[in-house]
Amino acid sequence: MKVHITLTIILTFLVGLLNAQTVEELYNKRDFKELIKFADKTEELTKEQLYCVGYAFFQLENDKKAIEMYDKAIAKGLDDDYIYLYKGLSLRYDQQFDKAVETFKIAIEKNPIGQKNYTELGNTYYYQKKYDSALVYFRKAREMEFELGDPYFKVPDVYHIQQEFKKALEEYYISASLINKEDPTYVEILKSIGLLEYADTKNYPKSIKAYSEVLSIVPNEYNLYAKLIKAYYANENYVKGDSLFSILKTKYENNELPKEMEEIKGETVDEFTWNSQRVSAMKYYKTPTEFAEPIYQFFLIDKTGTKVEKKILTEKTSFDLDGTIHILCGIDKETGTHYTYPIGWKTDEIDYKKLKEYVILILEGELKSQASSNFSSGNKSKKKKKKGK
Repeated sequence: MKVHITLTIILTFLVGLLNAQTVEELYNKRDFKELIKFADKTEELTKEQLYCVGYAFFQLENDKKAIEMYDKAIAKGLDDDYIYLYKGLSLRYDQQFDKAVETFKIAIEKNPIGQKNYTELGNTYYYQKKYDSALVYFRKAREMEFELGDPYFKVPDVYHIQQEFKKALEEYYISASLINKEDPTYVEILKSIGLLEYADTKNYPKSIKAYSEVLSIVPNEYNLYAKLIKAYYANENYVKGDSLFSILKTKYENNELPKEMEEIKGETVDEFTWNSQRVSAMKYYKTPTEFAEPIYQFFLIDKTGTKVEKKILTEKTSFDLDGTIHILCGIDKETGTHYTYPIGWKTDEIDYKKLKEYVILILEGELKSQASSNFSSGNKSKKKKKKGK
């Protein structure tokens, strides 16, 4: 009888040891689907094992079960800050924001120098759009020993969201000087600097500097080339802008661009304002070979900012006009009227600066069309001659 009891005790001990090893092994292997099967054996699990099972539920996006496991781990005596950190995360994902705030504050009490604890408390306020409270904790986190890049981005991002662009830019620069530059968040900070220097301060050299540094870190992020090209064009450095466009053109020809860029078939290389309306200039990758194919196309956006009011573009000619192979045309989007202007080019290399001047003259009504036709009427052959000034 005593032997049987002793054997039972030994087997129970061995089963517990086996479970301990199995839980640890599954946790290390990140085999979360197998790990959550131990949720039915919580009485046999240690506080650390309960945390592992809770973390598995968290990774499988079952936050209610994760919270249940974390609470059991705490009840068994697990009192380190990380259990409260992860419980707070699950509470937040479960939309229990007030309880998440309380839990993150406990994590901070347990470890007042843990950057993650302050960051996630800040994020909880941030996701509720309680930006003043979020800033308090993001600023504290940004001053601590680096663990996460998040607070370095979120401090300026709060001001960015609130459209305090100058303050946001100031804070982005501060964060860029403090962050571990190996962290991916550094790239996001540089992108924001590039955007604000371009769109808000109009300091195009600084925008160029920021975007250039981004591309030195992530050279295959091709969508950023367009942003850098626009900065060069805005700074009237068309030669450099076009050299970057040539890189994208080659990638397009080799089918190496992301699908969405291949489908657009060109890039917005310039943006400017005329008469309080936005004008976007598109340059196309494909060298025109067919009639009416453009190299450049300008879109005048209406004052509501929602639709195209007029298009002005270069078009490949259908026949030789004294060596002219591209002419300047316009399309009124409301009436469908197509206009031809007395401007042409004998080469595919079009001087953008001069082209932009022509476009502005057309918008101002100072450059008159030579001919017009209304394709929407179905009569494509009839042309009405107009006198030019």
